[in-house]
Amino acid sequence: MQAAHKRLDAAVGAFHTIDEYQRYVTRLGNFRGTMDVVLNQVIWPAGWSWRPTVIAKILEMDAMDLGLPISRQASTYVDLTDTSALLGALYVLEGSALGARILRQRAEILGFHETFGARHLAVLTHDIGQWKSFLVVLDAAPDFDVERAAGAANAVFAFALECFEDELPVHQ
Repeated sequence: MQAAHKRLDAAVGAFHTIDEYQRYVTRLGNFRGTMDVVLNQVIWPAGWSWRPTVIAKILEMDAMDLGLPISRQASTYVDLTDTSALLGALYVLEGSALGARILRQRAEILGFHETFGARHLAVLTHDIGQWKSFLVVLDAAPDFDVERAAGAANAVFAFALECFEDELPVHQ
């Protein structure tokens, strides 16, 4: 998974320019738009009061700020019917908030912030407690199957790479 993470970081890029940031928002919109749809279809395990951070709608607002088309939904299949697989996928999605702190700083340098163009980064970075709460859920999971979790995490990374390495034009 570490190699996939490095490859994804490279594909996301540092977005030193507005064009690079627009590319990032478009591709993240494809990825999270799809994953948030998948998460909306999950039947949550009994007893879970915790829910993941969803950002697809707020990403649409950021895309509108940037004059970008609303991201199309990409196609993927990640089976999240198993609790271990769900936790593996959520590990990737919730873990992205940790890296979003750096991305938020880069976006601010370009003039994007929590009310224009980088709302999604503000949502992802506003509360480290969300990550800590997820870790509590992860630690408390009964009958956790690390292989199923790793398989789902790898599938989510692969899908993210597909979205970020796709050569769709920024302006469609």
